Amino acid sequence: MNVVLGGVVSIVLFGVVRRLPRTWWICGAGVSVVFLIFFIMIAPVFIFPLLNKYTVLEDPKITQPILSLARANGIPAQKVYQMDASRQTTRMSANVSGYGQTMRITLNDNLLSRGSPEEIQSVMGHEMGHYVLHHIAKDILHFSVVIVIFFALLRWSLERALARWGERWRVRGIGDPAVLPLVFLLGSLFAFVYTPFLNTHIRTNEHEADMYGLNASRQPDGFTQAAIHLGEYRKMDPGPFEEWIFFDHPSGRNRIHDAMLWKAENLELFTPKAGY
Repeated sequence: MNVVLGGVVSIVLFGVVRRLPRTWWICGAGVSVVFLIFFIMIAPVFIFPLLNKYTVLEDPKITQPILSLARANGIPAQKVYQMDASRQTTRMSANVSGYGQTMRITLNDNLLSRGSPEEIQSVMGHEMGHYVLHHIAKDILHFSVVIVIFFALLRWSLERALARWGERWRVRGIGDPAVLPLVFLLGSLFAFVYTPFLNTHIRTNEHEADMYGLNASRQPDGFTQAAIHLGEYRKMDPGPFEEWIFFDHPSGRNRIHDAMLWKAENLELFTPKAGY
């Protein structure tokens, strides 16, 4: 899916460059933002269901707590869906996507088969946190700014590189397909420099959703179980510098620490009250 979308975006952008050699970077940024919005807001509702089997989850033991949690947090979902992700991965995940009538709560079958009810509720609290905290809108704004900056830097770099070495490289101009290796090189350099900042942005959102989910679901033990499961494919205890550079989610250790700290500060929720 990502390869197909990436190919389509590349073809469209190169077409923009060839047709608009003076303002290509402005139009290219605009086209990229449109694709970004499509991928974040539209694809999860209308495209991804074409690639996986989505079915309505009927088990009230699972759906009722989730829908109750959704109503308590202002999420107008009426049904809970299951996705057959186990055909492709063993990872556990869920999401809240769409708006209004297209609102959808989805759990993958790995979470349903491997997660406890408490774990499922904690994961859904986290995902609802992304929705309630408007992380989608914030991501669109953040990445739109980054896209504009990237295209401005790309234009500046290409103009100077081609003015100095274009004749030697036999690149006739920005619309020449021979310029693509240079574009990919510059894009890779930009991505390399931007990666720690990208990961920090995403990791901050994830931490906010973690804390929201703990407060909403009140399932710190379930959240800890989820963090341990995620440790199957993420390093549990990286160093601070390693986490800043390479991790786009809080480490498992930090997540477990946050959950246990939250539980320690809310022990009255878990301590049976003595009878009179």
